[in-house]
Amino acid sequence: MFGLLATLALAAVTVFQAQAALPANCDRNATVVVGDTCNGISAKYNVSTYQLAAVNSGVIDANCDNLQIGEVICLGLTGQDCNTTYVVRSGDTCVAIANAYNISQSTLITNNPNVNQICTNLYPVEVLCVSSKIYVNLTKSA
Repeated sequence: MFGLLATLALAAVTVFQAQAALPANCDRNATVVVGDTCNGISAKYNVSTYQLAAVNSGVIDANCDNLQIGEVICLGLTGQDCNTTYVVRSGDTCVAIANAYNISQSTLITNNPNVNQICTNLYPVEVLCVSSKIYVNLTKSA
């Protein structure tokens, strides 16, 4: 009985810590469940793979292999939350995706900085922001 209570208490503390780590301007969030992956979460909640990683930097590692069941993660930041997304399929190209959403390839690349400039690193199940609005500001401040 004590072991179960200790386990539940530890789980509650872990969830509390995860919620406390959310950015103050987190617009929406989700709780990790069994079987979740970054691409799966991105597809389910209409958030790009890049955005999910960017708003949870320091929480989710580069390979996204450290998700914890019960962990609360941020999906988007207020004013910077692209929820117009597309799940990449085998054979897709940036030109075809951009044309399908009536946006320029430049806008597609800008909103998805994880995609290289010549668009040769797309992979199936990756989730892209396909909004015509620019959500990713690549301007570096001095």
